[in-house]
Amino acid sequence: MSLTPRVHDDGRSRLMAFDHGAHLASWELDGEPMVWLSEAAVLDGSRAVRGGVPICFPWFADGPDGQHSPSHGVVRTATWRPAATQGEELWAWELSHTDVAGAPGAHQIPGPFDLRYAVRLSPAGADRAPALELDLQVHNPGPTAYDVEVALHTYVAVGDVEQVRIDGLDGAHYLDKVTGSRRRQQGPVSLTGETDRVYERSSLIQVHDHARGRTVEVSPRGAAQTVVWNPWAEQAAATSDLGEDSWRQFVCVETAATGGQALTLGAGQTDTLGCSLSIT
Repeated sequence: MSLTPRVHDDGRSRLMAFDHGAHLASWELDGEPMVWLSEAAVLDGSRAVRGGVPICFPWFADGPDGQHSPSHGVVRTATWRPAATQGEELWAWELSHTDVAGAPGAHQIPGPFDLRYAVRLSPAGADRAPALELDLQVHNPGPTAYDVEVALHTYVAVGDVEQVRIDGLDGAHYLDKVTGSRRRQQGPVSLTGETDRVYERSSLIQVHDHARGRTVEVSPRGAAQTVVWNPWAEQAAATSDLGEDSWRQFVCVETAATGGQALTLGAGQTDTLGCSLSIT
């Protein structure tokens, strides 16, 4: 059975989303992809959708101890409940710990939670294009504080990842998960092979896409880290829902709070992690 898409057209923008994972799957602006979706993505609800903006919660990758499963938590494959929209929101969804009770990995959830996720477009102006706004609100309804890892795993569409330069991370320390080493970024980020880096900085990121002659800006909110990821040719070839050369068409620039920078939610506390995507 195929997932039923939600589609929004407003002339310049076309967006598609699914209740499965509250997944913003794609965004096209003036006919060009801004948020990338794999042509080989599995859209039957049996697994996470490859591309778009997967929501990682309540852990990132295999968790802070390296022992958590499934990868990136339990909510990106859950069916979220549509929620009433507010203001300029196009879509909103809700999910709680009771919705995923019994799901694989649910026993590793650190505490009760209520989530609200919203997608909106900021209005275009005479000298600016619309911007995509994503916000994940996390509430701890329980009596005990806990830490939780969160990330918006944004697949930024590019013409050729080998011609991409990323600004905004110069001088930032990062964990290179490919080599297991810790390093300090010097100058802009250029990708020359498999890349999986957790930068200890959350600031405006500029993705200069030379193949398309544009710059995409990613502006985080409520985060502590930026993750830059691309599987490159060998890993992509071994991944069934990625096309052979599709790794060239995206770079993931993720708004994140993981590990020692995870969100700490006190009893009754609410926190929000979000990001904006725009073009210059």
